Amino acid sequence: MVKLEKKKLYEEIAEIITEEIREGTYKQGDKLPSIQALSKAYGVGQASIREALNALRVVGLVEIKHGEGTFIKSIEAQSYTPEMALYNKEDIKDLLEVRKVLEVGSVRAAAQNRNAAQLKKINEALLQMELAMKNKEIGDDSDLMFHLAIADASNNKLLKHMLTEVSDKIKTIMKETRQIWLFNESKSIEKLFNEHTEIYEAIESQNINLAEEKMIKHLEEVESVLIEHYKI
Repeated sequence: MVKLEKKKLYEEIAEIITEEIREGTYKQGDKLPSIQALSKAYGVGQASIREALNALRVVGLVEIKHGEGTFIKSIEAQSYTPEMALYNKEDIKDLLEVRKVLEVGSVRAAAQNRNAAQLKKINEALLQMELAMKNKEIGDDSDLMFHLAIADASNNKLLKHMLTEVSDKIKTIMKETRQIWLFNESKSIEKLFNEHTEIYEAIESQNINLAEEKMIKHLEEVESVLIEHYKI
């Protein structure tokens, strides 16, 4: 089992401010409250606020003007996660191709080889994803758990190992995709959840071809979102 890291405090603050921007609390050009005021408002130390603002600066959401304050630079960030800012377009393209090869293979094998216990783990991850959706959380942890549970159900140790090796990068892609969907009114996290449900149902019924079809459809949807956003 892959251990999922707990979010750091500054990441949680950065996500809260990002959500406030999405909801219109802050608009482009607005000046954010001072670090001291934000620290008091969120009940955290000033160091966490500084880290959060720096993370938002890296992804293009805010601009920090020394002596003046922090301003909303854009509501259409270049990248919604600091981790994603480390990847260039070729990196993203390569990762999407590798993910498709590994995950289409794993879902075919899972549909054929899964046992009751493994199916339960996939379903548990799906239920966690649904809970995150209802709580209006990003849900990237449960998304990764879902896909790793499928790899485990393939009963192919090498396939599982290969997917686990790139799991951190895949989680970054998942988080980025979900953030983009949150900022795109024409899409919905519910649709993303339904795609995962269809994959689970195909594995449950052991319909190999349908499982492959649903996984390809899901990954191509993710691909299209990132290609459109990053102009790959």
